[in-house]
Amino acid sequence: MMKTNKSKKAMVAAVLMMSMAFSGLASAADMKTIKKDGMELVQLRQAAKMYDYSIMWDSKDRSVTLMYMGVDDNMMEDDMMMKDDKMMEETMMPAGKTIKLWIGSKKIMVDGMQVNLKSMPVIHDGNTYAAESVIKQYMMPAMGMK
Repeated sequence: MMKTNKSKKAMVAAVLMMSMAFSGLASAADMKTIKKDGMELVQLRQAAKMYDYSIMWDSKDRSVTLMYMGVDDNMMEDDMMMKDDKMMEETMMPAGKTIKLWIGSKKIMVDGMQVNLKSMPVIHDGNTYAAESVIKQYMMPAMGMK
Protein backbone atom coordinates (compact mmCIF):
# COMPACT_ATOMS: atom_id res chain seq x y z
CA MET A 1 0.00 0.00 0.00
CA MET A 2 2.85 2.39 0.84
CA LYS A 3 4.52 1.88 -2.57
CA THR A 4 1.26 2.65 -4.38
CA ASN A 5 0.79 5.87 -2.41
CA LYS A 6 4.36 6.97 -3.17
CA SER A 7 3.91 6.07 -6.84
CA LYS A 8 0.70 8.12 -7.01
CA LYS A 9 2.42 11.10 -5.42
CA ALA A 10 5.37 10.81 -7.79
CA MET A 11 2.94 10.64 -10.72
CA VAL A 12 1.05 13.71 -9.48
CA ALA A 13 4.34 15.60 -9.10
CA ALA A 14 5.40 14.61 -12.63
CA VAL A 15 2.04 15.69 -14.09
CA LEU A 16 2.21 18.99 -12.20
CA MET A 17 5.76 19.61 -13.41
CA MET A 18 4.77 18.90 -17.03
CA SER A 19 1.67 21.09 -16.80
CA MET A 20 3.79 23.95 -15.44
CA ALA A 21 6.28 23.48 -18.28
CA PHE A 22 3.62 23.42 -20.99
CA SER A 23 1.60 26.29 -19.52
CA GLY A 24 4.81 28.36 -19.39
CA LEU A 25 5.51 27.59 -23.03
CA ALA A 26 1.97 28.49 -24.05
CA SER A 27 2.16 31.73 -22.09
CA ALA A 28 5.54 32.60 -23.60
CA ALA A 29 3.92 32.60 -27.04
CA ASP A 30 1.44 35.21 -25.78
CA MET A 31 4.10 37.69 -24.61
CA LYS A 32 4.12 41.16 -26.10
CA THR A 33 6.91 41.59 -28.64
CA ILE A 34 8.28 44.23 -30.98
CA LYS A 35 10.73 44.01 -33.87
CA LYS A 36 13.82 46.19 -33.86
CA ASP A 37 16.62 45.90 -36.41
CA GLY A 38 15.30 42.49 -37.48
CA MET A 39 15.36 41.10 -33.91
CA GLU A 40 12.30 40.13 -31.92
CA LEU A 41 12.27 41.80 -28.50
CA VAL A 42 10.04 40.66 -25.62
CA GLN A 43 8.42 42.89 -23.00
CA LEU A 44 10.62 42.35 -19.93
CA ARG A 45 8.02 43.08 -17.23
CA GLN A 46 5.64 40.49 -18.64
CA ALA A 47 8.42 37.85 -18.82
CA ALA A 48 9.54 38.71 -15.29
CA LYS A 49 6.04 38.19 -13.94
CA MET A 50 5.66 34.91 -15.83
CA TYR A 51 8.92 33.45 -14.50
CA ASP A 52 8.71 34.74 -10.89
CA TYR A 53 11.20 37.60 -11.04
CA SER A 54 10.90 40.89 -9.22
CA ILE A 55 11.83 43.82 -11.43
CA MET A 56 13.44 47.11 -10.44
CA TRP A 57 14.16 50.16 -12.62
CA ASP A 58 17.13 52.44 -11.86
CA SER A 59 16.67 55.76 -13.66
CA LYS A 60 20.21 56.98 -12.83
CA ASP A 61 22.00 54.39 -14.95
CA ARG A 62 18.92 53.39 -17.02
CA SER A 63 19.09 49.78 -15.90
CA VAL A 64 16.65 47.02 -15.05
CA THR A 65 17.48 44.48 -12.35
CA LEU A 66 15.59 41.19 -12.22
CA MET A 67 15.75 38.96 -9.15
CA TYR A 68 14.37 35.41 -9.13
CA MET A 69 11.82 34.99 -6.36
CA GLY A 70 11.42 31.19 -6.58
CA VAL A 71 8.59 28.70 -6.76
CA ASP A 72 5.57 29.29 -4.52
CA ASP A 73 5.83 26.95 -1.51
CA ASN A 74 2.03 27.01 -1.09
CA MET A 75 1.51 24.92 -4.24
CA MET A 76 1.36 21.61 -2.32
CA GLU A 77 0.30 20.89 1.24
CA ASP A 78 1.16 17.23 1.92
CA ASP A 79 4.59 16.65 3.52
CA MET A 80 5.63 14.20 0.81
CA MET A 81 4.44 16.59 -1.90
CA MET A 82 6.49 19.36 -0.27
CA LYS A 83 9.58 17.18 -0.81
CA ASP A 84 8.54 16.74 -4.43
CA ASP A 85 7.99 20.52 -4.64
CA LYS A 86 11.55 21.08 -3.42
CA MET A 87 12.78 18.65 -6.08
CA MET A 88 10.74 20.54 -8.71
CA GLU A 89 12.15 23.87 -7.56
CA GLU A 90 15.70 22.56 -7.79
CA THR A 91 15.18 21.08 -11.25
CA MET A 92 13.24 24.07 -12.61
CA MET A 93 15.61 26.86 -11.60
CA PRO A 94 16.42 29.50 -14.19
CA ALA A 95 20.01 29.98 -15.32
CA GLY A 96 20.16 33.45 -13.76
CA LYS A 97 18.91 34.41 -10.31
CA THR A 98 19.98 38.05 -10.69
CA ILE A 99 20.00 39.68 -14.12
CA LYS A 100 20.89 43.32 -14.80
CA LEU A 101 20.35 44.96 -18.20
CA TRP A 102 21.17 48.48 -19.32
CA ILE A 103 19.07 50.30 -21.89
CA GLY A 104 21.13 50.90 -25.02
CA SER A 105 23.88 48.46 -24.04
CA LYS A 106 24.58 44.96 -25.35
CA LYS A 107 26.18 43.92 -22.06
CA ILE A 108 24.19 42.38 -19.23
CA MET A 109 25.18 40.86 -15.91
CA VAL A 110 23.90 37.39 -15.01
CA ASP A 111 24.69 36.41 -11.43
CA GLY A 112 27.70 38.76 -11.49
CA MET A 113 29.10 37.52 -14.80
CA GLN A 114 29.10 39.75 -17.88
CA VAL A 115 27.32 38.46 -20.98
CA ASN A 116 27.10 40.14 -24.38
CA LEU A 117 23.84 40.20 -26.33
CA LYS A 118 23.19 40.45 -30.06
CA SER A 119 20.79 43.36 -29.53
CA MET A 120 20.34 46.06 -26.90
CA PRO A 121 17.34 46.34 -24.56
CA VAL A 122 15.14 49.29 -25.53
CA ILE A 123 12.26 51.28 -24.12
CA HIS A 124 9.13 51.32 -26.31
CA ASP A 125 5.87 52.97 -25.19
CA GLY A 126 7.17 53.15 -21.61
CA ASN A 127 8.08 49.44 -21.42
CA THR A 128 11.48 47.75 -21.51
CA TYR A 129 11.98 45.15 -24.23
CA ALA A 130 14.90 42.71 -24.44
CA ALA A 131 16.02 40.01 -26.85
CA GLU A 132 14.04 36.80 -26.68
CA SER A 133 17.34 35.02 -25.98
CA VAL A 134 17.54 36.75 -22.56
CA ILE A 135 14.27 35.12 -21.58
CA LYS A 136 15.07 31.71 -23.06
CA GLN A 137 18.66 31.45 -21.81
CA TYR A 138 18.53 33.15 -18.42
CA MET A 139 14.94 33.51 -17.18
CA MET A 140 13.06 30.37 -18.23
CA PRO A 141 13.42 27.50 -15.77
CA ALA A 142 15.51 24.56 -16.88
CA MET A 143 13.00 21.80 -17.56
CA GLY A 144 15.47 18.88 -17.47
CA MET A 145 16.22 16.77 -14.43
CA LYS A 146 19.61 17.03 -12.77
